[in-house]
Amino acid sequence: MNNKMTNEFKDVAYNTARNARPVYINMAASKMSNSVNPNSIVIFKDFMGRTHKVVCRNKPEIKKACEFFSMLKKESAQITRIIAQYPMSYGQVTKKFIPSVKAELKGMGLSSKQIENVLIMYWA
Repeated sequence: MNNKMTNEFKDVAYNTARNARPVYINMAASKMSNSVNPNSIVIFKDFMGRTHKVVCRNKPEIKKACEFFSMLKKESAQITRIIAQYPMSYGQVTKKFIPSVKAELKGMGLSSKQIENVLIMYWA
Protein backbone atom coordinates (compact mmCIF):
# COMPACT_ATOMS: atom_id res chain seq x y z
CA MET A 1 0.00 0.00 0.00
CA ASN A 2 1.70 3.16 -1.17
CA ASN A 3 0.32 6.07 0.81
CA LYS A 4 1.38 9.53 -0.33
CA MET A 5 2.25 10.38 3.27
CA THR A 6 4.76 7.53 3.63
CA ASN A 7 7.64 6.30 1.59
CA GLU A 8 7.12 2.53 1.96
CA PHE A 9 9.36 1.12 -0.77
CA LYS A 10 12.69 2.31 0.55
CA ASP A 11 14.75 0.64 3.24
CA VAL A 12 13.53 3.07 5.86
CA ALA A 13 9.95 4.30 6.05
CA TYR A 14 8.97 7.55 7.73
CA ASN A 15 6.38 10.27 7.48
CA THR A 16 7.50 12.71 4.78
CA ALA A 17 5.04 15.43 5.76
CA ARG A 18 6.63 16.07 9.17
CA ASN A 19 10.21 15.06 8.29
CA ALA A 20 10.21 12.82 11.35
CA ARG A 21 13.06 10.44 12.03
CA PRO A 22 12.54 6.81 10.99
CA VAL A 23 10.49 4.79 13.43
CA TYR A 24 10.84 1.35 11.90
CA ILE A 25 12.75 -0.40 9.12
CA ASN A 26 10.61 -1.53 6.21
CA MET A 27 11.68 -5.08 5.41
CA ALA A 28 10.13 -7.50 2.93
CA ALA A 29 8.34 -10.45 4.50
CA SER A 30 10.20 -12.92 2.32
CA LYS A 31 13.55 -11.83 3.77
CA MET A 32 12.56 -13.06 7.21
CA SER A 33 12.37 -16.72 6.17
CA ASN A 34 15.41 -16.90 3.93
CA SER A 35 17.56 -18.75 6.44
CA VAL A 36 19.70 -21.49 4.96
CA ASN A 37 19.14 -24.91 6.46
CA PRO A 38 22.42 -26.64 7.29
CA ASN A 39 23.17 -29.98 5.69
CA SER A 40 23.50 -32.98 7.97
CA ILE A 41 26.19 -35.58 7.34
CA VAL A 42 25.57 -39.22 8.21
CA ILE A 43 28.84 -41.11 8.69
CA PHE A 44 29.36 -44.89 8.82
CA LYS A 45 32.59 -46.79 9.33
CA ASP A 46 32.44 -50.37 8.02
CA PHE A 47 34.34 -53.41 9.26
CA MET A 48 37.11 -52.82 6.71
CA GLY A 49 37.79 -49.38 8.19
CA ARG A 50 36.38 -47.36 5.29
CA THR A 51 34.35 -44.27 6.17
CA HIS A 52 31.16 -43.63 4.22
CA LYS A 53 29.63 -40.14 4.33
CA VAL A 54 26.20 -39.10 3.03
CA VAL A 55 25.11 -35.46 3.02
CA CYS A 56 21.40 -35.05 3.80
CA ARG A 57 19.27 -31.93 3.47
CA ASN A 58 16.13 -33.00 5.32
CA LYS A 59 14.79 -35.59 7.77
CA PRO A 60 13.49 -38.11 5.18
CA GLU A 61 16.93 -38.22 3.56
CA ILE A 62 18.54 -38.73 6.98
CA LYS A 63 16.15 -41.62 7.70
CA LYS A 64 16.93 -43.28 4.35
CA ALA A 65 20.68 -42.95 4.94
CA CYS A 66 20.36 -44.35 8.46
CA GLU A 67 18.28 -47.31 7.21
CA PHE A 68 20.90 -48.05 4.55
CA PHE A 69 23.76 -47.81 7.03
CA SER A 70 21.91 -49.98 9.56
CA MET A 71 21.67 -52.66 6.86
CA LEU A 72 25.42 -52.33 6.21
CA LYS A 73 26.10 -52.48 9.94
CA LYS A 74 24.14 -55.75 10.29
CA GLU A 75 26.02 -57.23 7.34
CA SER A 76 29.38 -56.10 8.74
CA ALA A 77 28.56 -57.58 12.14
CA GLN A 78 27.52 -60.87 10.54
CA ILE A 79 30.75 -61.09 8.50
CA THR A 80 32.84 -60.29 11.58
CA ARG A 81 30.94 -62.92 13.59
CA ILE A 82 31.55 -65.58 10.90
CA ILE A 83 35.27 -64.84 10.68
CA ALA A 84 35.63 -64.70 14.48
CA GLN A 85 34.47 -68.33 14.73
CA TYR A 86 37.62 -69.60 13.04
CA PRO A 87 41.10 -69.82 14.57
CA MET A 88 43.55 -67.11 13.55
CA SER A 89 47.29 -66.83 13.57
CA TYR A 90 48.96 -63.41 13.27
CA GLY A 91 45.61 -61.75 12.47
CA GLN A 92 44.82 -64.08 9.59
CA VAL A 93 42.45 -67.02 9.23
CA THR A 94 44.35 -70.30 9.17
CA LYS A 95 44.77 -71.60 5.62
CA LYS A 96 42.92 -74.88 6.11
CA PHE A 97 39.74 -73.05 7.19
CA ILE A 98 39.55 -70.72 4.16
CA PRO A 99 37.22 -73.00 2.13
CA SER A 100 34.72 -73.27 5.00
CA VAL A 101 34.84 -69.47 5.55
CA LYS A 102 34.17 -68.99 1.83
CA ALA A 103 31.23 -71.41 1.99
CA GLU A 104 29.68 -69.57 4.95
CA LEU A 105 30.11 -66.17 3.30
CA LYS A 106 28.62 -67.57 0.08
CA GLY A 107 25.63 -68.83 2.12
CA MET A 108 25.19 -65.30 3.41
CA GLY A 109 24.59 -64.11 -0.15
CA LEU A 110 27.93 -62.52 -1.05
CA SER A 111 29.37 -62.85 -4.55
CA SER A 112 32.77 -64.42 -5.15
CA LYS A 113 34.34 -60.98 -5.77
CA GLN A 114 32.94 -59.67 -2.48
CA ILE A 115 34.20 -62.78 -0.67
CA GLU A 116 37.69 -62.19 -2.08
CA ASN A 117 37.59 -58.58 -0.88
CA VAL A 118 36.60 -59.70 2.62
CA LEU A 119 39.25 -62.40 2.78
CA ILE A 120 41.98 -60.01 1.65
CA MET A 121 41.77 -58.48 5.12
CA TYR A 122 41.98 -61.81 6.96
CA TRP A 123 44.11 -63.93 4.66
CA ALA A 124 47.22 -62.98 2.71
